[in-house]
Parts: sequence; C-alpha cells; structure tokens
Amino acid sequence: MKRREFIQTAAFAAAASASVSSVKGQEGGPFSLPTTRFRAGAQHELPAWAFRNELPVPAVPLPTAIGTFEELASRAVFGLGDTAPLGDCFHGVALEWGATPKHWAAYGADLTKMPGVESWNDKRRFFLTVPAHDGSGPISNWSGFKIKCYKLQVLETHKRMRMDAAFDARLYGYNGLVPGPTLKMRLGEPVVVRYENHLETEVSVHLHGGHNPSHSDGFPSFYVLQGQSRDYFYPNMLPLYISAKGENGKPSTFAVDVGESQSTMWYHDHAMDATAYNASKGLAGVAPCFGEAELKLIHDHVLPGLGARSCTDYTNIPYTGKAQEVLFDLTPEGMVTNIRRGADTTVEKLLKQLEDPENPGYFRRELEPYYNPYDIPLVLQDKVIDQGTGQIAYDLTDHNGYLGDSFFVNGEAWPYAEVANRKYRLRILDGANARVFRLRIMKAEDFAKAQRFGIDALDGGGGAAEIAGEHGAKYDRHSSKFLRIGKDSWLWSEAVEKQSIVLAMANRADVVVDFGALTKDLGAGWDTQEFVLVNTMPQFDGRGPKVKLEDGGDPRVLPLPFDAKGHPLVELNRPIGLLKFVVKRTAGAEDATIEKGTPLIATHRPIKDDEVLAVREFIFERGKGAWQINGRFYDPYIANSAPVLDGAEEWVLRNGGGGWWHPIHIHLESHQLISYEKDFAADEVVNLVDPPPRNTLLNPDNVTHLMDQIEVHGLHDTQVLGPNTVARIRMRHRTWNGPFVFHCHNLEHEDMRMMYNFEPVAAPHNPNIAPAARTHGNDVTLNGDSNNKKSHVGEPPWHHAAVPKTPITDAGQEQIPARPKP
Repeated sequence: MKRREFIQTAAFAAAASASVSSVKGQEGGPFSLPTTRFRAGAQHELPAWAFRNELPVPAVPLPTAIGTFEELASRAVFGLGDTAPLGDCFHGVALEWGATPKHWAAYGADLTKMPGVESWNDKRRFFLTVPAHDGSGPISNWSGFKIKCYKLQVLETHKRMRMDAAFDARLYGYNGLVPGPTLKMRLGEPVVVRYENHLETEVSVHLHGGHNPSHSDGFPSFYVLQGQSRDYFYPNMLPLYISAKGENGKPSTFAVDVGESQSTMWYHDHAMDATAYNASKGLAGVAPCFGEAELKLIHDHVLPGLGARSCTDYTNIPYTGKAQEVLFDLTPEGMVTNIRRGADTTVEKLLKQLEDPENPGYFRRELEPYYNPYDIPLVLQDKVIDQGTGQIAYDLTDHNGYLGDSFFVNGEAWPYAEVANRKYRLRILDGANARVFRLRIMKAEDFAKAQRFGIDALDGGGGAAEIAGEHGAKYDRHSSKFLRIGKDSWLWSEAVEKQSIVLAMANRADVVVDFGALTKDLGAGWDTQEFVLVNTMPQFDGRGPKVKLEDGGDPRVLPLPFDAKGHPLVELNRPIGLLKFVVKRTAGAEDATIEKGTPLIATHRPIKDDEVLAVREFIFERGKGAWQINGRFYDPYIANSAPVLDGAEEWVLRNGGGGWWHPIHIHLESHQLISYEKDFAADEVVNLVDPPPRNTLLNPDNVTHLMDQIEVHGLHDTQVLGPNTVARIRMRHRTWNGPFVFHCHNLEHEDMRMMYNFEPVAAPHNPNIAPAARTHGNDVTLNGDSNNKKSHVGEPPWHHAAVPKTPITDAGQEQIPARPKP
C-alpha cells in the first residue's frame, strides 16, 4: 500500500472509529452517534481507576551482536532469522559507516585508506580521545568500545489504553512496545540499529538530539519502506572544533568538543506527511547516552544512582573474539554483590547470561547497562480514546495540533510509581503532538482537594473558576521544590531549584526530586506518603496555551513560553493529574549529594561574534490553510540554506503571528540562545484572518534577562517560539554534510509543511545563497565491507531529486546579509 493510499485509508478509519461514541442509549446505529472528540473543559477529570496501574519502565534490548568492524561488517549479525549482512539490507547503511568523506581531510583523515577496515580504524586516530570518568585512561572518540548491533521491528501491536475502554487499541510500536525499548548508549560506542518495517506505511526514524550522518538521522524522505529495512548507524562521537589555525587561516589543529556530550536523547518517527499520525499511534522511545562527565557524576554519587555499579556495562568487558564469562552473585532484591570470572565463552553466551528469561531479547533489569533504579524516564503524552471502540481517535483533516483528554506516562494512563524516601532522577519528555505542559509536584491530599474544588480551596477560598487568577503564588504555596539539572539532550552547568517547569513538545527536563526531603517532617510513624505530578497549563486547542476555554477564536494567548518576573503565566484552577508517586519509608540507602548550586558539567564553548559567517532569518507562519517558513511549504528536494562546514551561523527564528506556539527543532547540532525578544503590544492585536497579516514585530522587548540564566547559557535542540516572539540562536555545523531538516515540533504543523532543509557544505563555499537543488543525500547508501561493492537504495526510486527550472528567490529575500567583519 502506498503512503498516500494509507493516509486516505487511515483518515476514513479514524473517522469511522471516532464516530462510535461511548454515549449509551442512542438509536440509529453506531455511525449516528456523536464523534468522539477532545473534551477541552474536562481535562482535569479523573476516572475512578486513576493511579491503580504501576508505571512501566521500558526494557533495554539485548544487542544481537558485539564486535569490531572486521568481525561485523560482512556477516549476518541481526538475528531473528535475518541473513542479510550489516549494511546489505534494502536501504543499506550510511556512507560514513565504511567510507571517509573527502571533507574529513581537514580533520586529519587519510584519504588513501581504502573503504572498509582501513578507513574505520583511521577514524579512531583523527577523531581523537576523551578522558575516562574513572581515570582508567583515554577513550577513543570513535570506536572507543566494540560496536553493538540491535534489531528493532516496527510492528502493529494492541493494548488496552484505558481500563474502561471496550477493546484494545491498534498501536504502532518499536518491537511492539509503546513507548519503544530504551536504547542505552555510551560516548565512543558505535551502534547500528536495523529497523525493519512491518507496517502498511513508510517510516523514518529520527534520533532526536543526536549527532549522526544524514542517512541515519531520519530525513523525512529517507524512508524505511514497507517490508524493508535500513541500518541506522549511530557513531556516538563528539564533534571536533578548530583549536588553532595556520598562517593561511585554514584549520591546523582540532580538539574534541566535550561540552557537546549528550545525555537524554529520544527517537521517534519522522516520515514525511505522516509523522503526527505515526507518533500518535506510539512510535517513540527513550535513548539516553552516557558521556564521561555524566558518568563521573554518577560514579561519585553526585547524581542519583549506585555509584560505580551504575557506570557499568557488562557487555563492554574487553575481549578479542571471545569473552571471559562473568558470573554474578545477586541479593534477593536483585542487586549485584560479586562478580567472578569463569572460563572462556562466546559473546553469545555472555549475552544469554544477561538475558531476562521472562522477557527474551531484553536484559534482566538488574544486569542492564548502567543499571540505575533511581533514574526513571517519563514520557508524557495525551490522546483521545474512544471508549466504545478502544481506539485512538485522530482527525487527519485537522492540522492545528492534536490534543487529548486522556493522559499517559510511559504509555500507561494515569499510573503510579513506588519510590523510596531519597533522591531520584526523572528524565521527563514532552512526547505529545501539540500539548505544552506546566509541571508541578503536589501532596496527594492537596491535589485531590484542588482537583475537586480548585486551587483557591487550599487557601480557605472556594469557587470553580477555570483559571487561577493569582499568578503561581497559590500553587507555589502548595507544590514541592526540586532541582533541574538539564534541558533537552544536555546537562546544565549547575543544579537549579525549581517549583515548576514549562515543557513544550519535544523538550526534555532532567530533574532530581528529593522524596526524602519531602517526607522529612513526617517523623518516624509513617509508612507511605503520596505525591502527584500535575499539569497546570491551560490549553484547549492546538494554537497553544491560553487563558480561557470559550474564547470565540480569540488568538490571544499566554505572554511568554516561560515564567518571567512581571509577565506571569496563568494556571488552571483545577490541576490535571498525571502520575502519582507513592513514597515508601526505607533506611540506610546511600543518597546522592546533589543540591542547589552543585556544579555539574563544564560550560560549552560560546560562539563569538567574529565566528559568525552568516545570519539567516526564518519566519514561521500560517498561510494558505497550512504552515509555512518564509512563505514556502516544505520541499524535500532543495537546500533552503547551505552553511559552511566547521563554521558558525546566527539564525533569527521569528513567530509570524496569529497567536500560535511553534517549538522549533533543529537536527544535527545543538544551538545556543543569544537573545529572546517579545512584542507585548502585538498580543493585543486580534486578527482572525487566515493567513494573518505578517507581523513585523516593530517594538520587541529583549526579555532574555527575565529567563533562568543557567538555561539561557545551556545547550538546546528545540527552541519554543511563543506568540509574537523572536529567538536569536547560534550554532556550529560539523562532521556531516547533510541534508538535515529543522521544523516546528507541533507535529501537525510539521506534516503540513512547516519544515526546511539545510545542507552543510565544505569550504570554500559562500553560505549566503538562495536555496537551490539539494546536492547531497540523493546518493545511495552502501555496505562498508571493501570486498562488497553492492550499493543499496538510499531514497526510493520514485523520489528522484528535482532540479528547479528557475531560481528560487522568495525564501532568499528573507535572508539577512552576512555580519560585516569588525
């Protein structure tokens, strides 16, 4: 089935399933009943069975093979009866797996090395090393550890989404899991994942926050077609930066940019025109990556964990062809107490020893890499569930943004989690299509009262007002403090105390909650205490958070996408419950030492004015009934910008008005926030014309100083554009030559074409050119084995590169000239 046929079929199926209402007692057949839709005014209502099911934590899959390039490149390594060697599947593997791009000569690559083993080993030299967290020696930035291979099948699966739903829902899952398995990776550890598509639609997998080749990045038209496979190559290496220049101004010395080491990544579908629907059906998963700086914080008990035990991956034990068998002594609770060496055994036997007998293909929980019971991922999503059919109700004709009134954490509706009275690290992901969360933690009894009567009731007041009138003070009096330690894929320079977090689509919040401190005043006579993670952000449609439910289409929304002194965000009077924490009293456990102000990682290298080679402006706006950038819809065949490799640029991201929120995600690289501006007067201009007149924002105020400065100076991969705002960001473009995309992460906006391509190009090159035909990425992928010259399909044959017949100038007119040299 072609993708267009699928979308049409899915639209009919969605409409049909949505038409069956849970309302009883009506006559005329199921299709005469009202359509199941998002109940905007009932989001805070909880079913009677809320908080009865335990929070699931996605399992970690076992590698199908571990070895060197020589051992893996020319044989079948993916198991499950798959006889195709690595890279020899229909879509192949990224060129960089076995070849050396010419532009890597600047880094020190030896271009005389033949593709394959020689080229692979040469990369270990010119991509340099990083110090190990435990002082054991340097780790190669490329292939510091043996390569791991995984196979994930993209399958239809079935699950009861609500306890009161009549049937199981049809979902899409990686290995049939929703969310997908947790992929744990480490800096210097190359990984290849073979994604095999068993659905009736194309998919494309994006490792969000990663620094990976274009053919492994999830470019929208680099599909995994139905019934086919693609080998996604994740080097898990850090980019290099120019540390010195020669007399001719060319790079003479490079160094590893250790400040770019990722932490909390995630993966999700990125297929062109179908991302929102595929994601709503379940295609997402968490992928933490452990850099040496983060491992040291865990090793030294600064961050929650088991110290050295939580820095251990038993599959990384050194071996050559064979491994020393590892035998484990476990406590009744499943904790490792002793490691003993046995006789030589194969890698396969080692993996078998680590396998969960009750969950074949996955690690035993206590033996998984970097095992840490105090590090919990939380994937937040919202959906509309038709209780009569059990299906996810999704309207393919609505491109404003999908909201739901059933709330899920790790795929479970309103779950609970048992925790001890100590510090926990929570990696929180906004995995929703279009919802912005404002997260707080409340005592369960306070939440129950506020959820029933409103937050005013906790201060002796009453009433059922929809929105809490007084800015956060009421919630601040009744919500707990915690530490925030990172945003998106990166840790911050120090821990910051918070009472709430505004989290937009695709953003991650890395937080530490001290449940011991929250229960320290209870004395010795308690056994359990309950807290609830709540959402207090008022949002009633895909436009974004706003102050009231019935607004007649008024696009005026909340003033800023973050808390700022003098410009408060209003909050719901009745909080929305998401997850209940049941704290159990324990004693004797060694706790983490992190507290407010604790240093975490070294600050990244800021991009200075004289490094900026070009400045570009991108206006995100509504037009022609859909979503545009600089007045254009997405075209997969052109390069909308062509930055110079190893150069830096400043991008001006401008919200074109209309009251919409646009979280802008840029692939490949982190970015640094330079300034955030807001035209408050424009908020008072109500214009419901579609498209609205382009708002030039003539009187923007620089509000950067109102933001948390630790966050401002951290790294980002998704920048939220609130209404009538402008974000100025800077980024370097390194290592890979594209193509890559940037887009709005309101997934319905992305699909209805608020997306652009950028294509880093090696110098000498003029970056300030109007968009032209894409020059990279149309080539096929290949097998890295030098003895196997067979090529494979990178893009489907019916997706050929289109060369524009006339110059494309409209988008170029929006570009700002290069900054003059001082």
